[in-house]
Amino acid sequence: MYAQWPIDAFEMTGELASYHGRGFCPHCGSRVLNAIEPGDSVVEIRVGSLDEAPFGLRPEAEIWVKRRESWIPPVEDAAQHDENRRLPSS
Repeated sequence: MYAQWPIDAFEMTGELASYHGRGFCPHCGSRVLNAIEPGDSVVEIRVGSLDEAPFGLRPEAEIWVKRRESWIPPVEDAAQHDENRRLPSS
């Protein structure tokens, strides 16, 4: 599961390795985040990679629902997007 954070509220410590726009832990290979591109207003972070999980988060949107397995129900009250959603620029 990914969460999107405003870039101006994002801070990271430690090392990051990258491959084809994806950020990984260089020690264990775990996926951490998607690369930040010029013009991005948010960074997508793998929630499971955080030292302190923000338990109060609620899903606002689901993306790539056209690839959802038929046995997985939609997330209640979350916007549904067949592919990526477009976010407003800040």
